[in-house]
Amino acid sequence: MAETDDIFRPIIVDGVVVRDKTFLERLGKVLKLQWLSDKSLEMRKSLLDSIIPSLACRAVENNDFISLRVLLKKGDASCETYDEFTPLHTACELGNLEMILFLLTRGASPRHMNRFGNCPMYMAIKNRHCHAVKLLRLKGVTVSLQTVRIAMEMIQAVQNRDYPVLRAWFLSGVDMDAKDYNERTVMHEAVCLRDKSMISRLLGYGATPLERDVWGQTAMDIAQNDATMMALFEPIFTTRCPTKQAYLLYKAEHSHI
Repeated sequence: MAETDDIFRPIIVDGVVVRDKTFLERLGKVLKLQWLSDKSLEMRKSLLDSIIPSLACRAVENNDFISLRVLLKKGDASCETYDEFTPLHTACELGNLEMILFLLTRGASPRHMNRFGNCPMYMAIKNRHCHAVKLLRLKGVTVSLQTVRIAMEMIQAVQNRDYPVLRAWFLSGVDMDAKDYNERTVMHEAVCLRDKSMISRLLGYGATPLERDVWGQTAMDIAQNDATMMALFEPIFTTRCPTKQAYLLYKAEHSHI
């Protein structure tokens, strides 16, 4: 659909996109494939399967529930484009809560990976749509990515001081002590950068300075010569919980932490 074609431009009424009669008639002709009446049934189905995903993702972009409902009658809610994007990927990328709920109720798979290895939840996290992340988690959706990649993404967020994306990762329910290829965590990175504000934020998200990297060092080991940073870890990590196991037990017994 060409963006310059006025017929395909959305008409917005009270925040919801509707379509005029001309558009719906044209959409109906496409779905019925009357323009391919002389072709085989197999070819018709193949072309329909190719067209539906792109139209569905475009409908999501336009917040066009009317067209999307029509399209999903002819295709699966988890239909995918050439790049294996699904309508749910698009809805999560945009942070459109109503679209996300609609697609989930229609059976869209929240675990589907696109060609770039990204799941819908990741699209919401990467675009800092915290409300969408909370909604997905409420619906039982998790991040379908390898732990190492999650750690690398979060470490990069620490390096960039990207607080919104870190919050989105936290809200997704991932382990904030996830490790990269060198078994380093976000806390290792924050301590190495001597970023006390980041350290405080990560502690609030449940990250600890107790995990060891491949060189056997914890974030607290690295912070030993900095009294200000060490003060951030006291007294929980210096006296009460010298190990990760002790911290988890302490946290279970004190749910307010």
